[in-house]
Amino acid sequence: MNTDSTELRSAHRKATRRLVPILVLLLFINYLDRVNVGFAAPTMNPALGMTTTGYGLGVALFFVGYVLLEVPSNYVLYRVGARRWLARIALTWGVVAALHAAVSGTGTFVVARVLLGIAEAGLLPGILWYISQWFSGRRRVFVLGAYYVAVPLSTAIGGPLSNWLIHHGQQTFGVEGWRFMFAVEGIAAVVLGFVVLFLLTDTPAAARWLTPGERQALIEANQSGREDGGRHSFLSALRSATTIRLAIVFLLLTFPMFAITFFVPLVATGLVADHSGTAVDVVTFIPFALGAIASAAWSRMARRTLRGRHLALPALLAGVGVALCAFAGTSFPLLVAGVACSAIGIYAAIPVFWSITSAGLDGAAAASGLALINTVGAIGGFIAGYATGWLRELSGGYQLPFGVMALALVLCGLLSFTIPRSNTAEVASSGTKQVSQ
Repeated sequence: MNTDSTELRSAHRKATRRLVPILVLLLFINYLDRVNVGFAAPTMNPALGMTTTGYGLGVALFFVGYVLLEVPSNYVLYRVGARRWLARIALTWGVVAALHAAVSGTGTFVVARVLLGIAEAGLLPGILWYISQWFSGRRRVFVLGAYYVAVPLSTAIGGPLSNWLIHHGQQTFGVEGWRFMFAVEGIAAVVLGFVVLFLLTDTPAAARWLTPGERQALIEANQSGREDGGRHSFLSALRSATTIRLAIVFLLLTFPMFAITFFVPLVATGLVADHSGTAVDVVTFIPFALGAIASAAWSRMARRTLRGRHLALPALLAGVGVALCAFAGTSFPLLVAGVACSAIGIYAAIPVFWSITSAGLDGAAAASGLALINTVGAIGGFIAGYATGWLRELSGGYQLPFGVMALALVLCGLLSFTIPRSNTAEVASSGTKQVSQ
């Protein structure tokens, strides 16, 4: 590779400074609008007369539209460009999220969740595809680690923020606090949609804020990280056995991730009923802040010699954490410890997973493959919503749901050891072709 190292380093620095903050904020608001229903649940469910099963059904059906439209949405993004399509997604999901403030019962709640899933479909794989157009190899592992910090932070910061909005909405405006929270956090997504539309750049070739030499260096660096020069088709990734295997791994990882996010606030409220707001803040802030640190630190460590074990070990740690939750009983400190282990493991694993997944995919194949895998992961979200609520009412407690989550994470860890070495080697080898960042 003849790319000038100085220009490549400069291009990476500029791209990271300009694009990554927008993408991190986009993912932060997206996950906040997706999971804030968990923070609303302790006051919203009684107000609407919803049972745990009804709440779980609404949470689960969010993923129906998400699953159906994920791949088509990414195909459109590939055709029309990331900037316009990601902005469209943010604008529509923001409007629907704000309209959650108007739900009046279980039926309207379920409809609102389905519409939100339809509006959000394609965002995550679209951003992953977008990142793959700007960064490759070890640099991509680093960027994904920084980007995915937004997911645990959306719970660590979003939990206390949402509870603050719930409290002050009730006190200041005289409306039910959870309605005020939905409205404010939905409007934030609408504003961010316009930011994406005006500040994001579709491809390195269109980046006027790079010099011609920097643009060329970035294009060559990303092309050199592909084994076949991007000759994969849109359908080839959908037929790949490796893609299907990775999709199953992601399904086993996302089911516990969403279940913990949606239901732990309810578990904490049940254990510390007299101080439910404080309990929810503690069980969300401490564990998920640690998860954010783990996401950045583990991806930075793993990018040097990325292997399947870098995905398997965090998944197994998360399994231990969920098992602790199952045995917590009435112990709030043990619940917090279990959620912390779970968050550390899950959010350390996710950026490594997407780095392995995107290795060797380019162009249309990346758009379809990433969308398919995220679609299967969304099925894990459906299971997390409906099955967790159903199992809780069936067994009379959360021990059985937590046990099923722990089993899923153990299977995820064991299956991760079987990921073909070519996927992990692709990330490492493409990194050696570039200048050390």
